[in-house]
Amino acid sequence: MKWMRIALVLTCVFAVPIFAADRTLDLTGWAAWVDPNSSNTFTSGPTQQLKVDFNGRLGYGIGANIFFGHHLSTAFDVVQVRPKAAVRSRAVGGGSFDTSGTRMTPLTGVLQWHFAPHGVIDPYVGAGVAYVLFDKTEVFGNVDISQINFKDDAGLALNAGLSLRISRHLALTADGKYVPLKAAGNAVNTPGRLPIVATVVRVKINPVIFSGGLTLRF
Repeated sequence: MKWMRIALVLTCVFAVPIFAADRTLDLTGWAAWVDPNSSNTFTSGPTQQLKVDFNGRLGYGIGANIFFGHHLSTAFDVVQVRPKAAVRSRAVGGGSFDTSGTRMTPLTGVLQWHFAPHGVIDPYVGAGVAYVLFDKTEVFGNVDISQINFKDDAGLALNAGLSLRISRHLALTADGKYVPLKAAGNAVNTPGRLPIVATVVRVKINPVIFSGGLTLRF
């Protein structure tokens, strides 16, 4: 939650209402479905390989959209979600292992173009950057590894959505983002086990973020 507070403070600091016309600032509370769209394989010990699959999960977040004219704005969004990570042994007769899931926090800054900013329906498109924070994933029941760690990573963010006005200061917003990444993953030994061979891999994680929220317009 610390990152959400930081993002909101930074947005307020950089908001300059004099540059905008009529519509100055949108604040949105999001419910977001995040699908990591990824899987990869780790080497665990001299013979065992583990396949890691990530499943989509519902998360929550906040966003602020600063307008610099009638059609142009910059949107800052923070979402936090814990996708489920399924770990399976690729050896013949290998089993599956429970995990704690991997908490992801995508932070995005996107430049948007609004086609009808004063209409009842306001569709928009945008592009910008994303920085995704990862927490460690605890692995239960595996003799070789106890955790899988992913390093934070930055990448492109592609964006599209629309806003439906329901009053002068209130709207419903549907938003979609695609964030292609290659995060570094590292398997961590179970205490007392021999060091794992070739534990660091580049994992393709391409989150698709579908969000719906209630927006306050100022």
